[in-house]
Amino acid sequence: MKTTVMGSYPKILAGSGPSVRSAIQRFEKGLITPTQLFETYSEVTRRVLDQAFSANLDRTTDGQIRWYDLFDPVVRDLDNVHSAGLIRLFDNNFYVRHPLITGRLQYQGGTLAAWSREAASYSRVPLKVALPGLFTFLDLQEDTSYGNTDNLLADLIDVMRLAVRHLASTGVVEVQWDEPSLAYSSSSWSASRVQEAYKTLMDPEVEIEHSIALYWGKSSLWLDTLSQLPLSRISCDAVSEPRVLDILAVDKLNVAVGLGVIDARNVRMEAPEELIRIVEPVLRQQGDERTWIHPSCGLEFLPPDRAEQKIHLLRNIKLRINA
Repeated sequence: MKTTVMGSYPKILAGSGPSVRSAIQRFEKGLITPTQLFETYSEVTRRVLDQAFSANLDRTTDGQIRWYDLFDPVVRDLDNVHSAGLIRLFDNNFYVRHPLITGRLQYQGGTLAAWSREAASYSRVPLKVALPGLFTFLDLQEDTSYGNTDNLLADLIDVMRLAVRHLASTGVVEVQWDEPSLAYSSSSWSASRVQEAYKTLMDPEVEIEHSIALYWGKSSLWLDTLSQLPLSRISCDAVSEPRVLDILAVDKLNVAVGLGVIDARNVRMEAPEELIRIVEPVLRQQGDERTWIHPSCGLEFLPPDRAEQKIHLLRNIKLRINA
């Protein structure tokens, strides 16, 4: 069995050490220099990656410490997309700046690749990047230019292919496409459209893995559709939909599965014995090498000490199961 995290991590770490939030506040008041702010980002990112190594994770993100939200690096790397007003992120008490499209999408690149290259130079764990999925981006954006969803989707696929191409040279081994929009409610997107879009997105000439993460809703609705794609893994939120574990204990997929069994929106600590009990039937059906466990979503919703404890809970479960 393998372990990973989903995406974000609290920007204030547990214990003593630098705080990104405090550094930003001090920077805005003129109390620290741009270099000092940059070094704070780097130090916190390095410490998150060290935690991933100490927890014996098989794959990790950089914690998205430099990111304002899930859309931030995409907006930075595209022309004619801007961070607009705050919107509530589904049913969370958490807000993001939604993308505002004011012209035809153009890929300029630079920011995400630079951040990823820096993180990869620190990381002793294989690194992945979690990006907004195509349909989550479409559902949360505001279009004042295209006026045609088909044309917007075609250009979005094209610029994201370019983004992945540039990530492949940074040391990143996987791009995780976050699709909470597909899982959260009865999506208006058809299975055939989702399949076709992701088939077009994944360039076979670029040596990087692709996975899709479904959270905050019913992952099971998309298992058949997504398992027909050349993905390395489909990650499911078993906290929002425990029933998905029953399905995966019976139906073997032709891709690896991720089980979001650790609640990333609740400070309550799970008992390792209980998690092992619910994971073992899936392990028997899907296989040790094709089953991953992880938090249900990013850890940024949790206090820093609890986020750290939940990462090390993954290590505890992995050691017990693989013993």
